[in-house]
Amino acid sequence: MTPPPALRILAAAGVLTIVLVGFVVAESVARAQGREIAVALGGYDPRGLLTGNYVALDLIDDAPRCPPGAGPSRDKRDWVALAPRGGRYAVAGVASTPEAASRLGPVVVRGAARCFSAFRTGAPMQVRLDIGIDRFHVQQSDAMAMEQALRVQPRPDPPALAVLSVGRDGRARLKAVIIDQRRTDLRWF
Repeated sequence: MTPPPALRILAAAGVLTIVLVGFVVAESVARAQGREIAVALGGYDPRGLLTGNYVALDLIDDAPRCPPGAGPSRDKRDWVALAPRGGRYAVAGVASTPEAASRLGPVVVRGAARCFSAFRTGAPMQVRLDIGIDRFHVQQSDAMAMEQALRVQPRPDPPALAVLSVGRDGRARLKAVIIDQRRTDLRWF
């Protein structure tokens, strides 16, 4: 005997709810257990018509030269080595395996790094880090204030920072942003 349709729908909704809660808990645990590092960031446009209020993040930092393995147009996802520099972590190099990347820097994350020169004369090389983190959802008033602070030219010192949790799997997860020395944590609960 098959259960009535209403009972099957409720059972399916219950299973999906349990799966969603399990995903949120698993991500929270992974975020809490990862190694916490901070990387420089820039940002723009805190509004999204369909996605809510957010600060779009651009993980970008100045560098004296282009790190080994990074280039002007790296579309392939590799392993990026990060090393401490000036109170934050910066790209130390890019390699095709995590083992090779770990020889370039102590923190290894899955992603890509691209080098480019700034438009102004005499500006240092810049390195853009692409690790799948591109926005931070917050309340509209906070998003507007963060966006305004990120647009300040020249960049403030210390710069705005993205606080990441890097797990053993090499995946970076956003934990918080620090703008104007104010930390705003990502909270799911």
